[in-house]
Amino acid sequence: MCSIAPKKASGATNPITTSEDYNYVSRLTKRRGILTRIAMGAAAALLLGSGVATAAPEAAFIPNTDPDSAPSSRPAAGPEKNIRAGSRPVSGKTPKAGPTFTDVSGVWQVNTTEAVLRNTVTDPDGDKANLTFEVYTTDANGNPKTQVKLDDSQYGVLVSDYVASGKTAEVKVPYGKLKPGVTYTFHTSAYDGGLYETEWSPWAKFKIRDRVVDIKLPEPDQGAAAVNLEDYQEPQQIDQPAMRAVEPTQPPLNKGLRTSDGWHCGELNQKTGIQPCSRIVPDHSAATKKALTKAMKMADLANWCATYTNSHIKRTEACIGGFNYEYEGIVVKDGKPTGEILNASWAVGQQYKLSPTTGTIEEKITLVPVTLDEKFVSVTLNVEMDCLLATDCATDNTSQKWDGALEWTVGDWHTAEGSITHTWNGGTTADTSQMLDLSAKITGYAAVANPSAIRWQAVDAQIRCDTIASTKPGCVFHKYIPTWVMNFKKYPAAVAHGWLIQSKLPNHPGSESAGKPMKYLPQASKNAHNHDPQRNRDVICPKGSDGKSWASVYGNPDATLLPEIKPTDTPSCDEFAYASTYNSGGMPASIGGLNEVTSGDACVQTYATRVKQGEWHLYDDIREAAPTWKEVCGRSTMSGWINSGSMAGFPGTFAGAGKYHLLDEDKYWVRFPEFEHCDASQTTVKCTVPKA
Repeated sequence: MCSIAPKKASGATNPITTSEDYNYVSRLTKRRGILTRIAMGAAAALLLGSGVATAAPEAAFIPNTDPDSAPSSRPAAGPEKNIRAGSRPVSGKTPKAGPTFTDVSGVWQVNTTEAVLRNTVTDPDGDKANLTFEVYTTDANGNPKTQVKLDDSQYGVLVSDYVASGKTAEVKVPYGKLKPGVTYTFHTSAYDGGLYETEWSPWAKFKIRDRVVDIKLPEPDQGAAAVNLEDYQEPQQIDQPAMRAVEPTQPPLNKGLRTSDGWHCGELNQKTGIQPCSRIVPDHSAATKKALTKAMKMADLANWCATYTNSHIKRTEACIGGFNYEYEGIVVKDGKPTGEILNASWAVGQQYKLSPTTGTIEEKITLVPVTLDEKFVSVTLNVEMDCLLATDCATDNTSQKWDGALEWTVGDWHTAEGSITHTWNGGTTADTSQMLDLSAKITGYAAVANPSAIRWQAVDAQIRCDTIASTKPGCVFHKYIPTWVMNFKKYPAAVAHGWLIQSKLPNHPGSESAGKPMKYLPQASKNAHNHDPQRNRDVICPKGSDGKSWASVYGNPDATLLPEIKPTDTPSCDEFAYASTYNSGGMPASIGGLNEVTSGDACVQTYATRVKQGEWHLYDDIREAAPTWKEVCGRSTMSGWINSGSMAGFPGTFAGAGKYHLLDEDKYWVRFPEFEHCDASQTTVKCTVPKA
């Protein structure tokens, strides 16, 4: 369990001194205040006729309408009382505001609404003294306009601790008192426990930085339907199948047919003088694709195949296409090629459908004749669909079915479609994964020519089956990178936070356009490092030794909760990238972490708040310095109902027992479709979502 170092005090303390005189004044002031309140309370009680003496409320704030009035006329630091002869203390002439205490053309640039105000104070007698800080808004000319209430006293000022003569006194303005993008001015007055200085210090103007994140969002829709992830799984193009020679093979007798062209040949038919050769060649033509699509009779295993002219995969479906099987006959006479070549060819379409819950693999091949030389008379194809290694999966040859004969004669242009089922052999073993390579082989032979065979394999369509992601066996095309989409309608603030961090930070976690996928980190027992993802979260969103969450103690207090949806809703810390990834800022680099930080304090800080019913905003936390946009992680304070619900289905149906079977270090994309109109290229990010 991580402990949280306490933050600095957010406001000024009451005046305290170690000298006997000042202790006496402090005690006297405190006692008189208590007695006065008791007396006032008793009087009020008697007036009300209750007969019970109760303390009166604190005096209401009375703004100072005359900034030049004598400090002693508003004795916030204590009563002026000349308890001994002495000189009056004096404020310094150069008050300052920060952080970072940078003066630009006479205006201090402050990077947080929790401004720190400073000035020196001197007492001619060498006594300790404090300063009263009074802040005003400014008019168009930069002059004091309206006093800002900095605390709950009637004076609305902050009083520093006592400091030694000649030293600097300071206060920190509490959160919520100052607004971003506004220019203020302040001055100070000194008090030594008995005397005030006669005049205020010079004025010092300061400006609070503007917000750099303002994303306008709708109200969360508790009844919004779940996201259909399949709508976002775009087919991923893969390389075309590679040929494998089928032994025995002979070199082509025709020197014009080079082996580098992919031809694999059979033996010469001594009676007819024809040597058979075969190969597969790419064919991305629209005509071939149209012929295949039109010819398909059985229900497609991948109903999106018709859209693409070459090979693609999804997580459980594949469409291997865009190539022809060619069978040719080299005519030979007196031992020499005559130059005549007989040609026959078929457009080939191949589909796979995997089961993520049974380990079953369905395969389908479609053959559409393209050419057939009449001198062949007829050509017969023998098609085998199988695993490269029979020990990896079993092929149920009894399940093989063909619609259409595998023999073609001159003038016959019928289509043949075949289907078969394979089953992973390791499906009964727990915590196992295995790679399977499926292959297809076609042997062509004619009435006048011997057999010639070729085998092919789509290497990028390698299949991984496992019982790790789920106790049930399941198979996926592991090179396909799936896409995770969060439910914007239901949890808009969490989605906005993810988009902001992905879009703005240089590491772009989960961005497909940037080529920066998320790398999945499953539970400790299922990753190579036995590393619990909760340990990542503990770095970014730690709990204190008292068990209180970071968001409850240190999160922005303006984060809006949703008790109308969840009565027990509490503030929550949302991190991006997710804790269950190697991209998480909490993931140690020593075990593959990509963006390690030592604390969530190093992340971009934001919070989600409702500004009025129906309108929410994701803001940067103005209590902190503005993001540099060089950070590698994000931390946001928001409703616990929003944060916890936003990952519904993850890992669950997405990474675990569902369709996608993510294992340790598997890649996936994170997409934010509702934000695709937003511009993240500027230093300040402003957007309305959905698009206005």
